[in-house]
Amino acid sequence: MAGTWTSQNEILPGAYINVATNEILSITPGERGTAVILQELSAGTDGIIYSITAKDQNYPQEATAADKKLANLALQSAKKVMLYKLPSSHDEEDLTTALETLKTQKFDTLVYPYDTGREAEKAKIAAWIKIMRDDEGVCCNTVLANCEGESEAVINVVQGLKLSETENLTAAEVTALAGGAAAGAGITNSNTGKKVTGAIDVVPRMTRSEMEEAVAAGKFIFKVDNAQNVTVVADVNSLTVTSPEKGQMFKKNRVVRTLDGIRNDISSIFEGSYIGKADNTESGRLLLKSFLVDYLTALQNIGAIQNFETGDVAVEKGAAIDAVHVAANIQPVDSVEKIYINVNLS
Repeated sequence: MAGTWTSQNEILPGAYINVATNEILSITPGERGTAVILQELSAGTDGIIYSITAKDQNYPQEATAADKKLANLALQSAKKVMLYKLPSSHDEEDLTTALETLKTQKFDTLVYPYDTGREAEKAKIAAWIKIMRDDEGVCCNTVLANCEGESEAVINVVQGLKLSETENLTAAEVTALAGGAAAGAGITNSNTGKKVTGAIDVVPRMTRSEMEEAVAAGKFIFKVDNAQNVTVVADVNSLTVTSPEKGQMFKKNRVVRTLDGIRNDISSIFEGSYIGKADNTESGRLLLKSFLVDYLTALQNIGAIQNFETGDVAVEKGAAIDAVHVAANIQPVDSVEKIYINVNLS
């Protein structure tokens, strides 16, 4: 078990981790790549999850091309799609059932490809993601259409895409593509500038000033670049209001993926290799510190964090006899996205 903490009074054994701008910890680079899509299908059984990969097309029998469309978009970047079948004309109760099922599933990104008239459902998902992160210790995120989630865990898609002269994707459908990209990107990857395979235009296009306003407002948008490719403008989430606990870096999805990976990894290693197996003595705490230093060093070696030194980790006895307190200072790495050049003409 894992989660966040405010005072050292937790009951269940586990790793309780608070991630702040300058205080992070973790344990071994984990793998990402699974997107969940909540979708009404013309075939299959309500409430069942169909696992889809590029090789294993485990769709329900008699699934149509329309049923497969969103999963195929997500699989442009994701390793696996978990396609959850919502009932036709689903309502909030159906969504509640789906989210309850997903509590015990392992995934990276949740996609809800519906928009107009679904404000209550989108708000419910955004709230559920927050609970999963803060209370359950599950570091996942969600991609929604036209949803100002004001959260580092909510990616807000606001544009459609043109695939051909006769075929467009709505913003709701683009959530599947963006969700696959979010799930498939590693902790050392940014989706800024990522080319969208098969797209020929953005609907609607934005001017430079409109794009600046959109990114500042936490919107995940696209543009047509100089080579006529459709690309992601900036890999940002819907967080716009910063605080001492969540600074500017929390607006960037690559940074959030790094922090989420750290939280997930420390939980996995702590529960598998340390909890109940090491004494809460100085030597036992030194063993945990050694794990943490090795892991954070590995993260630095792959370019996920920078400027890390052994002294940045401290492991001390906690308030209870079976508790430890870890302080770790790290600096996540972001991708180069802005280049400032002075050109002197003589």
